[in-house]
Amino acid sequence: MMKRSRLFPIVLVAVMTALSTVIYLLFPEIPLVPGVEHLKVDFSDIPALVTTCTVGPVYGVAVEIFKNLIHLFRTTTFGIGELMNIGIGSAIMLSMWGGCKLFGKLLKKEPYSSSCYYLSAAVTIVITILVGWLLNAALTPVFYRIMGFPLTAEALAAGVWGSTLLNTVKGAITILPFWPLIQVVRRGVKNTV
Repeated sequence: MMKRSRLFPIVLVAVMTALSTVIYLLFPEIPLVPGVEHLKVDFSDIPALVTTCTVGPVYGVAVEIFKNLIHLFRTTTFGIGELMNIGIGSAIMLSMWGGCKLFGKLLKKEPYSSSCYYLSAAVTIVITILVGWLLNAALTPVFYRIMGFPLTAEALAAGVWGSTLLNTVKGAITILPFWPLIQVVRRGVKNTV
């Protein structure tokens, strides 16, 4: 039984990385701004969120990292988009997990109860905006230089704020609708492991 419990998170990371990659490849990305290639929302972070809420944030972040390493073979952003995705995804995973634990203690409820989950979701969206803005401010100039775009103040502001808007929408889409799915997976894992 002990060996199975130690192996389970590793197997879950592998399965969720594969699922995340399949979601990314098969389900269309939704353009946030038509015609802007790098501002698209996808659903491939949902398996990482389920992993985080099931076995912990280290494993959820691992799904983010592995998914983006696989995606490097198809990148159109020279790895900058994948680096951003790892940063934003990790911020979502860590703040959701930490928020659920914190609100669980403060409210004296199960950490993944609906009230703890949605309070954490609100905090996570704010954290995602802040982290996204900082990452965009640091990495947008690098992306512009690699792509050969002129680096004007207006272009930098458009890149940073456009990507920040994308990360806000992505955080909300990744987190808000999936509390029921997380509950089902957590119960299933509890019964099998």
